[in-house]
Amino acid sequence: MIEMKKKITALLDFNEDGELTVDDIQALAPSIIRHEGMLMAGILIMIGSLSNVLGYSDIDSDLFWCFAGVAAILEYIDDIRKRRR
Repeated sequence: MIEMKKKITALLDFNEDGELTVDDIQALAPSIIRHEGMLMAGILIMIGSLSNVLGYSDIDSDLFWCFAGVAAILEYIDDIRKRRR
């Protein structure tokens, strides 16, 4: 478990100080956290739920909630970023 935490921290530690902080997330934000990220999460939810309704797939509802959570987090981070400007 600790080994995985070290790998994730090393991957997301953009300022290479050995700690995962808000500064690292702010460095990551412009590249993936924009309106496009929220749009993609919404499209995944829409296509997945429509394919379930039409009987093309049988996707677990927890996966939809996961995408909704990702979209909410992206929207929150984008909003906070815009307020700090």
